[in-house]
Amino acid sequence: MVSLDFLEEVEVFRGLDDDRLAALRRCCEEAEFKRGDELFGIGTDAKHLWAVEKGEVTLMGEPSKTAGSAAFPLSSLETSMIFGWSSMVPPYRHMHSAFCASRTCRAIRIESACLSRLFEEDPEMGYRVMMRLLRSIGRRFHSLQEELVRRRGQDMLNQW
Repeated sequence: MVSLDFLEEVEVFRGLDDDRLAALRRCCEEAEFKRGDELFGIGTDAKHLWAVEKGEVTLMGEPSKTAGSAAFPLSSLETSMIFGWSSMVPPYRHMHSAFCASRTCRAIRIESACLSRLFEEDPEMGYRVMMRLLRSIGRRFHSLQEELVRRRGQDMLNQW
């Protein structure tokens, strides 16, 4: 069973009281993986929000069809970090894949339909969690933008 102590450490659930964390725990399921195991793939139905409990998870982007390149790492996630936010917004399809990057990984799968019901019953909880989720997405988006600009600059210099 997922501990309340762990849920309290997850970036988007920080600050929730024990009653809300206990309600949230009913939507959670632990899953274990080994290095290289896929947690979900690009284009699959997104039905769960995920949190890294132990180990490291890597999010991978789709290979470029025009350039013929391989999939590329988007970000690396560690303990208490959330991912799989596509489960919370239409069209509810994963835009990237997730893999266990350490020897073993343990992740919490949070059923998005259950989470949505909780948010309908407790709009304040929904607002607080979704605002934290938006902040997390924004931080990662800006980091990705900076990395893309850095790589593009390096490519331009290498072509000089």
